[in-house]
Amino acid sequence: MALLRLARTTGSEHFQQALLQRLLDLFGADHGAINTWHPRSFVSSVGIGYDLAAMSEEWNRIGGGAMDFITFAMRAQPEQADFANADDPRWQHAPAAWRAFLTRHGIVHQMGVAIPFEGSETFAHLYLNRGPASPALTPHDARALTALTPHIREALLVNRLYAHARQGLDEQTRPMALVDPQGWILFANRAFCTAWPELAALAGAQAPQLPADWLSPGSAKHRRLAAAGWTLDVATDGPNLRVALQRRPVHGAAALLTPRQAEVARAYSDGYSSKDIGLRLGLSPATVRVHLRNVYARAGVGSRSALRAWLAQNG
Repeated sequence: MALLRLARTTGSEHFQQALLQRLLDLFGADHGAINTWHPRSFVSSVGIGYDLAAMSEEWNRIGGGAMDFITFAMRAQPEQADFANADDPRWQHAPAAWRAFLTRHGIVHQMGVAIPFEGSETFAHLYLNRGPASPALTPHDARALTALTPHIREALLVNRLYAHARQGLDEQTRPMALVDPQGWILFANRAFCTAWPELAALAGAQAPQLPADWLSPGSAKHRRLAAAGWTLDVATDGPNLRVALQRRPVHGAAALLTPRQAEVARAYSDGYSSKDIGLRLGLSPATVRVHLRNVYARAGVGSRSALRAWLAQNG
């Protein structure tokens, strides 16, 4: 009950920090993180015990998403905790770059669980890690975290709903986000998540952080954002900043899509698969998927049928 009261009355970043600290103490972990995701965008992250910004930058640089076996295991069985100690075969068979990454950040024993939010596309990854001086994790630890997961999920969902209601983000159709003074994204509404792939490309962002230049008007990066058709407003919101974006009206698909994106979009709307499109255009399926993500973000759609309707309307 105390945790739910905290969830109802505390901003997201403060609540998740408090929740994470309680779990670290309960499980005797040395450091950990709660990462919140949306299918089209990384939303937010809190961490205790390491430099989160440096860790996120390195994770992106080495392609951690393709090597992170514990996260794959968590996602395969939502709300079922999994763990890996230093002697785990998965650890031994992981790429050297991944083992070096974990070692640099003091992660020798790792436990985590994936937590979906009911009625939402958003989900959270919770990680509790132990360093070389701490004992290995046990099946009992995993069972205990699994048993706690429904309560953790409820607290996170309550906090998210109350915080969004207080901040008015979900009522907005324009992309909006709450960021800390360094630009790290604390909350983002659905429209911001949809726009994030394009915004990240414009910013050159490798982590869920807006450039400092974007938070100060008149800079070169801010002008680049405007040149791409976006206007940006920044206002203070307590100790944080509220960022609101608006796309200027444009006409026709050609005004929004590159020639290659238009080719991919039209082939996809005609029913071709990513593999078929790749063969037709001389692209890899992965490159086709990147183009499609950018097309979806620029068109503001979320399905093949919606893309087909958008192309028909915009020519």
